[in-house]
Amino acid sequence: MGNVDQLVAELRAFRGRKEVLAAMRKGIRSGIGPVRKAVRQTAIETLPTRGGLGQWVAKTRINLNVRVGSSSARVRITGGRNSAGGQSDVNAIDRGRVRAPSWGRKGRDDWHTQSVDPGFFTETLDEQDGFRANVDAEVDRALDTIRR
Repeated sequence: MGNVDQLVAELRAFRGRKEVLAAMRKGIRSGIGPVRKAVRQTAIETLPTRGGLGQWVAKTRINLNVRVGSSSARVRITGGRNSAGGQSDVNAIDRGRVRAPSWGRKGRDDWHTQSVDPGFFTETLDEQDGFRANVDAEVDRALDTIRR
């Protein structure tokens, strides 16, 4: 049984669970700054600079969601960007595909798909060992509070 499973199990019977969860969420959120900076830096370094794609993607909104339910817990980091036509597909860019208007054409169907280096978001998140350590430390801190 992992620490997260222990936390979920022990939270059920603990009276002050709201305060413990609030403190844990706050602690986890405090570590998101370096993750955001790393994702933005990677976007600038790996995505094409011509046309401003790297700079545009670097302005992606990066959100952190911490959920603790009755039987599970998760920390989820998501990214998205609004554009003139609605929500942009940052996931497709992370997979290595960018849709862009063809140069010199203004019609509705005059778009092309361009390949870019995949993984600016997911691979960067995988490399963030400091954030993972922060999450583990916050879970351990919450368990210590419950067990006191």
